[in-house]
Amino acid sequence: MDKNIFAAIALALHEYQGNNVHDKEPGFICIKPRHTLWNAKFLSMTQKPLRK
Repeated sequence: MDKNIFAAIALALHEYQGNNVHDKEPGFICIKPRHTLWNAKFLSMTQKPLRK
């Protein structure tokens, strides 16, 4: 058999046993708002032309 199959099975069993946990606090969402300029309207809108 292919060694990659054994590696995939071992990794799946490792994660199934709970060894791939990012947060130790179940039920808590840890998202903090970050203000970025990706949706800033002043950067995406063109200026109104001046009439003379």
